[in-house]
Amino acid sequence: MASRCVVQCEDHGSFTVIALVGELWLPTVEQAELDIMARPVKHGEYLILDLAFLTFLDSVGLNLLLKVYLSAEARGGSACLSGPLALNVARVLRITNLDQRLTIHLTMKEALQTRPPPPARPPAPHPTPRDGGIETGQPAPE
Repeated sequence: MASRCVVQCEDHGSFTVIALVGELWLPTVEQAELDIMARPVKHGEYLILDLAFLTFLDSVGLNLLLKVYLSAEARGGSACLSGPLALNVARVLRITNLDQRLTIHLTMKEALQTRPPPPARPPAPHPTPRDGGIETGQPAPE
């Protein structure tokens, strides 16, 4: 029987929960990515990646998790992972040190009790060039 990764998306309060069920690895990652990218976005980019029923994760699947996680943050949102995690999934996160870098909640209940961060403020304007220099009073190098 071929392995599968089923993607389920649901709204929970101010979060969109993306549950991954099955095995996320080379044979399944392409379809899983298409399913994730096709999800409706109703709550902005405040995502919980529910890994409680993910039974296997390889480096290709890990790359997809990181892509989704970092894309949400890049668009001014946030993302976190929730478990409980299967031992082999937790091991992949531990040996890559991502268990120290990503927000991981032990349960979905814990993840849902967190508050999304306030909307990101626009970045401060950059200094404008003036007379060849950037407001330093010095001419630009030639």
